[in-house]
Amino acid sequence: MAEARQLRGYVLAEAPDIAPTIDVGEPTSGVTDHTVWSCAGNLTAVRSIRARVREFLSRAGHSEGALDDAELAVSELATNALLHSRSGQSGGVMTLFIRSEENRLRVAVADQGDREADGALDEHGREDGDDFGRGKFIVENCATRSGDYWTEATHVAWFEIDDQAASPRP
Repeated sequence: MAEARQLRGYVLAEAPDIAPTIDVGEPTSGVTDHTVWSCAGNLTAVRSIRARVREFLSRAGHSEGALDDAELAVSELATNALLHSRSGQSGGVMTLFIRSEENRLRVAVADQGDREADGALDEHGREDGDDFGRGKFIVENCATRSGDYWTEATHVAWFEIDDQAASPRP
């Protein structure tokens, strides 16, 4: 309840003009389950996103190792969205997409594109190699596949983990 009150303080009364969108792709096997969740772009969002990913994938029967890797990787994607996009600015929104298949999971975080100049945190961008880039390395090491793409006003970063140790679905 306290977290909901905190989040309301960060959300504008009017919805943003362009909400992040995600290309969900085509499922590769017959059995899938998925969820989509949007949240205010603030530091409490990262904790909430981690918890939602772990809870959803746990209910879907994924192994503890896959849960740990997915939780770490999504933390990096959500943190990058906060630091490098409009989603981390006042009124910003991030969208989380999770898809679970029998032996594979896919997680994506969509943000609202490049930061607007507001004087804060603008000296570093997504492409800077200065003191950044370790998050991408972490995601690549946790995931079987990963990548990102841009739409007109949205950046989406995603990863997939092949989970051969997942519990079979009924």
